[in-house]
Amino acid sequence: MKEPIKNKKIWLGFLAIFIMLTPWYFPTGGETMLIYGVPLWAIIIILMSMVLSLYITYVIRYHWDTLDEEDTVEEEK
Repeated sequence: MKEPIKNKKIWLGFLAIFIMLTPWYFPTGGETMLIYGVPLWAIIIILMSMVLSLYITYVIRYHWDTLDEEDTVEEEK
C-alpha cells in the first residue's frame, strides 16, 4: 500500500472538500436563506464537515499503511 501523501487524487479530494467547506461562494448582502431557523450556509458547513470526516476515515482505512500491534509483535519474533 502506498502512502496517501503521494497520491494526487486524494489531495484533489481534500481540495474539493475544503472549497465547499468555505462559504465564500454565497452571495453577500440580502436575506439569508433559513431552513428551520438555521442559515443555509451553516447547514452546508455541517454537512461538508461530515463529508470531510468520512473522507479522512476512508483515506486512513484504505490508503494508509497501518499495522496492528499483533502484526508488529509477530514480525519481531
